[in-house]
Amino acid sequence: MTIHRAMAVVLIAVLLSSCSSERIVQDTAPAVSRSKTGVLLVKMQSNTYLIKQGDNVDLSVWGYPEFNTSTLVKSGGTITVPLLGEIKAVGLAKDDFSDLIRARLSEYVQGEPRITLSVSSPLSQKVTVLGAVTRQDNYPVTSDVSLVEILSTAGGTTAESDLNHVKILRYGNNGEPTEVDVAWHMETGNVDLIPKVRPGDTVFVPKKENFIRSFSDFLRDVVLLFGFFRVLN
Repeated sequence: MTIHRAMAVVLIAVLLSSCSSERIVQDTAPAVSRSKTGVLLVKMQSNTYLIKQGDNVDLSVWGYPEFNTSTLVKSGGTITVPLLGEIKAVGLAKDDFSDLIRARLSEYVQGEPRITLSVSSPLSQKVTVLGAVTRQDNYPVTSDVSLVEILSTAGGTTAESDLNHVKILRYGNNGEPTEVDVAWHMETGNVDLIPKVRPGDTVFVPKKENFIRSFSDFLRDVVLLFGFFRVLN
């Protein structure tokens, strides 16, 4: 009788664990939908997801439609809400961002505002790699990735690549590009300090200015070497 009771307890525990695991997966699994423009969107349901640049934010305030908005998170990390202005969103979890919205709304709405907030991220985001790489192309990404990883995905650099002056053109930023000395970081072992590439960015790898001269010097050395062996023979 005791053995049967123990087995029953174990079986119930296993079933409860299975149900709990299934509930966690359902709570954190993203829901895929299609936007009006046909772009696939993944709705972030997990409370641990941090809002990123390029995400779409849908906000509705019950009883106050003048605050309703659907907008993208801009390069500065903010969204624009009617009457409220710019509000920082990047790096915040959905719950924290909701609290921030409520705090700003309290200046206009009596009592606790009832809001509905959803965050979705385009699945078709990409990074463009141009210049002295093996394969110039657009490479799909869904989050920030290492610059080295992107260069590797593009087939790696070429013999004429200038790794001291790799440029990252930030999406939505009309200012100067970010210049990265990849060669220095690699040689000194400071790989973790290399800036990450964000969805929508463009990476440009220039050619060495002295590549032709260096190649000419190489050819000269080859000619001299073969001439030396010819004299010996």
